[in-house]
Amino acid sequence: MRKIFFAVFSLLLIGGIIGYFYLVDSSSQYKPYGSEEAIKKGDIVFKDKVYNIKRFEQFLTNLANRKKDSIRITGYTDEGDPLFKDLRFDGKVILYSYDDSNDAFGGNNKGLKKDVCKEVLEKVSIQGEINYIMSGCSKNSQDMSYFLIRVPKK
Repeated sequence: MRKIFFAVFSLLLIGGIIGYFYLVDSSSQYKPYGSEEAIKKGDIVFKDKVYNIKRFEQFLTNLANRKKDSIRITGYTDEGDPLFKDLRFDGKVILYSYDDSNDAFGGNNKGLKKDVCKEVLEKVSIQGEINYIMSGCSKNSQDMSYFLIRVPKK
């Protein structure tokens, strides 16, 4: 009787875990929406310029203060397809996800990609713009990083 109970309990537990991850991954696939809606939702949007930049700056402040926070950065391809970057800071590390599944010309390797990163760095380009990148990520080698956003130098 104990073995049957343990087997049923184990199956339910495993099924629940698999179902949870399935729901989390499927809900992470974002429905496309335009830049106007993204700006209204509070996304940090980069197109012709950067919108909601104050929210991005607040996120950087919260990182420095080890305060939990999350943001979405939304960019658009030349054809207008959305590219979503979610950053969730848990007080220790940044959970990074990149979703290009809505990119009609994205090639065969498109979809949701996830990583765990340690910090956001800013690098000044030759043109004087500030590039923000993810650094210290578990799936990237030392010399690679994830580009987040580019803003004009203040």
